[in-house]
Amino acid sequence: MDEAIPQWLDEFIVPGAVFAVIDEGELVLQKAYGFSDLEKETKVNLQTGFNVASISKTVTAWGVMKLVEEGKLELDVPAEQYLTRWKFPESEFDSKKITIRGLLSHTAGLSLHGYPGWTPDDRLSTIEESLNGRNNGPGAVKIVNDPNTEYQYSGGGYTVLQLIIEEVTGEKFEDYMQAEILNPLGMYNSSYRIDDEMMQKASKEHNRLGEVIPYELFTAQAAAGLQTSIEDFVKFSYYSLYNSNSKQKVLKKSTIESMNQAVPASQQKYGLGYIVYAIPFSEIIINGHGGSNSGWKAIFYIEQESKNAFVMFTNSGNGNLVYQQAFCKWAKWAYDIDLVEECQKSIAPFLFKTYQSKGIDEVISSYKNLKAKNDGEYNIVEDNLNNFGYELLGKNKLEDAIAVFKLNMEEYPDSWNVYDSLGEAYMIKGDKELSIKFYKKSLEINPKNQYGIDALKKLEGK
Repeated sequence: MDEAIPQWLDEFIVPGAVFAVIDEGELVLQKAYGFSDLEKETKVNLQTGFNVASISKTVTAWGVMKLVEEGKLELDVPAEQYLTRWKFPESEFDSKKITIRGLLSHTAGLSLHGYPGWTPDDRLSTIEESLNGRNNGPGAVKIVNDPNTEYQYSGGGYTVLQLIIEEVTGEKFEDYMQAEILNPLGMYNSSYRIDDEMMQKASKEHNRLGEVIPYELFTAQAAAGLQTSIEDFVKFSYYSLYNSNSKQKVLKKSTIESMNQAVPASQQKYGLGYIVYAIPFSEIIINGHGGSNSGWKAIFYIEQESKNAFVMFTNSGNGNLVYQQAFCKWAKWAYDIDLVEECQKSIAPFLFKTYQSKGIDEVISSYKNLKAKNDGEYNIVEDNLNNFGYELLGKNKLEDAIAVFKLNMEEYPDSWNVYDSLGEAYMIKGDKELSIKFYKKSLEINPKNQYGIDALKKLEGK
């Protein structure tokens, strides 16, 4: 696995990565690979800063649970009793049923799955502005389901928690987290505040084409804004193993244990800040979280019984393709589990490289040829084309993006998401008629597609 990682970085257009493995409570591998800055040939090291995207939520959950232990928050009372600067918007659902437990476990019934970042040139919103919809795209946080009845992942819920931490402590979120969680855990190269000092430690951020993009900043720090190093996060992973002999004094062992247990309303998917996941073809339950921002992909898993952990951060939009391969190797090494289907490679980097050298027509032709003769090495799925289309959209290659989305529609005509993507592309193009047509088709298949509902209302002037 150690020897294979540099090969995967090259194959999947990923400049750099860091990787660590804890086995039976002992750190057996902690290593950096590739480059943080290709232009300057600066290599990644163990102190290099990576944005870890939604893994930020797990660390935020520690901040919330510390306040619970101190009696400053209660898990099962109405969360709105802690809010004065912002209130849940009116809806058909009872906001009093939204609790801290529901916000932590994504069972509060809130909208807003995730956040795009802001560039360093943008004015960051206040927390209240972000919750009200000034958040670079996803819209206002709303109550869209009856709280405590089902799992609906909501980055917006963690922004509410960010505000609650500020309201209860009287401190800025990033200051509280630094003083009460990060520093006490010895995570001195980690911060939710991205200032000049943190930027000097940070890797460059890269899109799926391997190009440097502006470092993303977030008002939604609790949901997506943590920068950390592998050296620091190995400490956090070890402390998350509640059966270990850790010396941390931030949270009680019983609290960490409860955070790793699935909340019933989550359909066994999520605890209090930790994902609950069964490794396929096994009875092994692991906890942790993934992280996915435009130019960052990260993952960490812990397995309590064996005191094992797997951590990987990358500085590329393709980084998940690297950690997918590494996870498969780890599952075989640690548990003798063969994840054949899960180890199939994404076709996306092949498409990116073809596009860069030969253009969109050759991409479509090559895709069809490869699919026709696929021998199982590649996992040819809807997301491959969809992600590629959005990468082109982000580069203002509008007609090429539409061509990719149309190909995806032909390949997956029963998927609501392909029509949603086409609707968005035509909306950007200014073709209102076609945009409405494809959004309506998307909603025929998936009436709960909230983004499509909001887009259609905007297009139809409702």
